[in-house]
Amino acid sequence: MRIAYAFAAVLLGASCGYALTRQAQMPAPDADAPTSVATEKTTATPPPLSESARRPPRAPRSSTTIADNPLLTRSASLQPPPLPAAKPSWSPLLDSLRERAEKGDAAAAAEWLQRDARCYSMMPLTPEPGGSLPTPGFVRATMRGRSRLTSLDTEVAAAAVIEDQEQRRSQLGAAQQRLLDECRGYAPQPPQVRYALAEIAARLGTDKDFWRFIDDPPLAPGYSRDIEQAVDWARRAPGMVYERAAGGDPGAAYMLGLAYAIDNGRELDGNGRSRQLLAAAVTNDPLQAYRWLSVYLRSNPDDDRAGIARALLNRVGAELSAEQRAEAGRWSP
Repeated sequence: MRIAYAFAAVLLGASCGYALTRQAQMPAPDADAPTSVATEKTTATPPPLSESARRPPRAPRSSTTIADNPLLTRSASLQPPPLPAAKPSWSPLLDSLRERAEKGDAAAAAEWLQRDARCYSMMPLTPEPGGSLPTPGFVRATMRGRSRLTSLDTEVAAAAVIEDQEQRRSQLGAAQQRLLDECRGYAPQPPQVRYALAEIAARLGTDKDFWRFIDDPPLAPGYSRDIEQAVDWARRAPGMVYERAAGGDPGAAYMLGLAYAIDNGRELDGNGRSRQLLAAAVTNDPLQAYRWLSVYLRSNPDDDRAGIARALLNRVGAELSAEQRAEAGRWSP
């Protein structure tokens, strides 16, 4: 439990998670715009190791056993996150999606999250009545790297890359009007709802839904002082990844090896842009790291990831005996 609360404390000081990422990446609203209306699996390939990742080896730690892995122990007793009692919200459509999601419909849960994230992103982009579209704020929101809006709406993404300026403005204006219509009356839902529906999508849905929950969980400590979801995620997510890795998922083996080997994403690129939240929730263990990275390297891996995995093997291997390295290199879950 101590690591879970430590993770939550780290998270409170970082710009990460569903609401925090969206807030940090939102464009500044137009000066005359009101602030209301009426948030990649694909696992991203981490960048090359920084110098800090090649630091001298640390003192050896005691290794966990496979039969009683603490990641599984922590998550084994967890029930699905509780949902607040349902009541009519701003959107009958989202109320219907939530009802279906609570009955186990992962696609409905994923759609609820997508629509809610789109409308949250539109909150500062509402023009005065009669204002021309697209507004400058909306145009800025479509710029690569400035906002998640393009990743949340395929039509906006398509319009943003049109070369003809007038056609691009016309299509962006139409897209903004459609989103304003979709999100009219939007009111953010409690963090517990977003988190519980994301867990349903991850547990019952697609690989993309799973890795979104692991890589970009809908945690909102900046939106609410309640850190219950952050603590739950720190206990739940590592066990979910461990189960996938043990079941033969190379991507999960890679992520688990990273989590056992590093302390945070700054070790990968030197500037902290790699979020790697899983690493903050998992206690370092050189033997486990060596085992899972070795499993990954036997899976015909991606060249970039393979380079990172080998560099980390060299680092954690310095903390192991020759016999331990030989055993770990042959190990299979």
